[in-house]
Amino acid sequence: MAEKIKLLYVDDEAANLNVFRIAFKRKYDVTTCESAIEGLKLMEANKYDVIISDHRMPEMTGVELLEKVGNLYPAMIRIIISEYVNDEIIRNAIKNFGFNGSVGKPWDADELIALIENK
Repeated sequence: MAEKIKLLYVDDEAANLNVFRIAFKRKYDVTTCESAIEGLKLMEANKYDVIISDHRMPEMTGVELLEKVGNLYPAMIRIIISEYVNDEIIRNAIKNFGFNGSVGKPWDADELIALIENK
Protein backbone atom coordinates (compact mmCIF):
# COMPACT_ATOMS: atom_id res chain seq x y z
CA MET A 1 0.00 0.00 0.00
CA ALA A 2 1.32 3.46 -0.91
CA GLU A 3 2.20 5.87 1.84
CA LYS A 4 -0.54 8.41 2.62
CA ILE A 5 -0.13 12.02 1.56
CA LYS A 6 0.95 14.08 4.59
CA LEU A 7 -1.33 17.08 4.88
CA LEU A 8 -1.28 20.09 7.23
CA TYR A 9 -4.52 22.05 7.69
CA VAL A 10 -4.36 25.47 9.38
CA ASP A 11 -7.51 27.22 10.62
CA ASP A 12 -8.11 29.37 13.70
CA GLU A 13 -11.54 27.78 14.29
CA ALA A 14 -11.37 24.47 16.20
CA ALA A 15 -14.71 23.29 14.75
CA ASN A 16 -13.35 23.62 11.20
CA LEU A 17 -10.25 21.63 12.17
CA ASN A 18 -12.38 18.84 13.62
CA VAL A 19 -14.65 18.61 10.57
CA PHE A 20 -11.65 18.55 8.25
CA ARG A 21 -9.85 15.88 10.29
CA ILE A 22 -12.93 13.66 10.36
CA ALA A 23 -13.55 14.10 6.62
CA PHE A 24 -10.00 13.29 5.48
CA LYS A 25 -8.27 11.15 8.13
CA ARG A 26 -8.91 7.86 6.33
CA LYS A 27 -7.56 9.11 3.01
CA TYR A 28 -4.63 11.26 4.21
CA ASP A 29 -2.18 11.59 7.09
CA VAL A 30 -3.78 14.76 8.54
CA THR A 31 -2.23 17.19 11.01
CA THR A 32 -4.18 20.28 12.08
CA CYS A 33 -3.26 23.44 13.96
CA GLU A 34 -4.94 26.67 15.00
CA SER A 35 -2.44 29.31 13.82
CA ALA A 36 -0.02 30.13 11.05
CA ILE A 37 2.81 30.45 13.58
CA GLU A 38 2.08 26.95 14.91
CA GLY A 39 1.92 25.66 11.33
CA LEU A 40 5.37 27.06 10.53
CA LYS A 41 6.78 25.41 13.67
CA LEU A 42 5.23 22.07 12.69
CA MET A 43 6.81 22.33 9.24
CA GLU A 44 10.26 22.83 10.79
CA ALA A 45 9.92 19.48 12.58
CA ASN A 46 7.89 17.47 10.04
CA LYS A 47 7.69 16.99 6.28
CA TYR A 48 4.31 17.62 4.65
CA ASP A 49 3.26 17.16 1.04
CA VAL A 50 0.34 19.60 1.19
CA ILE A 51 -0.65 22.63 3.25
CA ILE A 52 -4.19 23.93 3.27
CA SER A 53 -4.90 27.17 5.11
CA ASP A 54 -7.88 29.31 5.93
CA HIS A 55 -7.27 32.86 4.75
CA ARG A 56 -8.72 35.05 7.50
CA MET A 57 -6.80 34.34 10.69
CA PRO A 58 -5.29 36.54 13.41
CA GLU A 59 -1.51 37.17 13.48
CA MET A 60 -0.94 36.10 9.86
CA THR A 61 -3.35 35.55 6.98
CA GLY A 62 -3.44 32.32 5.00
CA VAL A 63 -2.07 34.15 1.97
CA GLU A 64 0.91 35.38 4.01
CA LEU A 65 1.45 31.89 5.42
CA LEU A 66 1.32 30.17 2.03
CA GLU A 67 3.65 32.77 0.52
CA LYS A 68 6.21 31.99 3.27
CA VAL A 69 5.71 28.25 2.80
CA GLY A 70 6.34 28.63 -0.94
CA ASN A 71 9.67 30.31 -0.24
CA LEU A 72 10.71 27.69 2.35
CA TYR A 73 9.24 24.56 0.73
CA PRO A 74 8.69 25.25 -2.99
CA ALA A 75 7.58 21.70 -3.81
CA MET A 76 4.75 21.70 -1.27
CA ILE A 77 1.21 21.90 -2.66
CA ARG A 78 -0.44 25.06 -1.27
CA ILE A 79 -4.21 25.57 -1.16
CA ILE A 80 -6.10 28.52 0.33
CA ILE A 81 -9.62 28.28 1.76
CA SER A 82 -11.75 31.41 2.01
CA GLU A 83 -15.34 32.52 2.21
CA TYR A 84 -14.28 35.12 -0.35
CA VAL A 85 -12.73 32.86 -2.99
CA ASN A 86 -13.16 35.50 -5.71
CA ASP A 87 -11.49 38.15 -3.57
CA GLU A 88 -8.80 40.07 -5.48
CA ILE A 89 -6.22 39.23 -2.78
CA ILE A 90 -6.86 35.49 -3.28
CA ARG A 91 -6.80 35.71 -7.08
CA ASN A 92 -3.55 37.71 -7.03
CA ALA A 93 -1.95 35.29 -4.54
CA ILE A 94 -2.76 32.30 -6.74
CA LYS A 95 -1.29 34.07 -9.77
CA ASN A 96 1.72 35.74 -8.12
CA PHE A 97 2.75 33.18 -5.52
CA GLY A 98 2.01 29.96 -7.40
CA PHE A 99 -0.68 28.61 -5.09
CA ASN A 100 -2.15 25.35 -6.38
CA GLY A 101 -5.68 26.61 -5.94
CA SER A 102 -8.42 27.96 -3.74
CA VAL A 103 -11.62 26.54 -2.34
CA GLY A 104 -14.60 28.40 -0.95
CA LYS A 105 -16.21 27.91 2.43
CA PRO A 106 -17.97 25.68 3.05
CA TRP A 107 -15.50 23.51 1.14
CA ASP A 108 -16.38 20.63 -1.13
CA ALA A 109 -14.43 17.42 -0.36
CA ASP A 110 -14.17 16.33 -4.01
CA GLU A 111 -12.87 19.74 -5.07
CA LEU A 112 -10.24 19.64 -2.31
CA ILE A 113 -9.20 16.09 -3.20
CA ALA A 114 -8.71 17.14 -6.83
CA LEU A 115 -6.40 20.00 -5.75
CA ILE A 116 -4.54 17.86 -3.19
CA GLU A 117 -3.90 15.12 -5.71
CA ASN A 118 -3.18 17.61 -8.53
CA LYS A 119 -5.94 16.27 -10.77
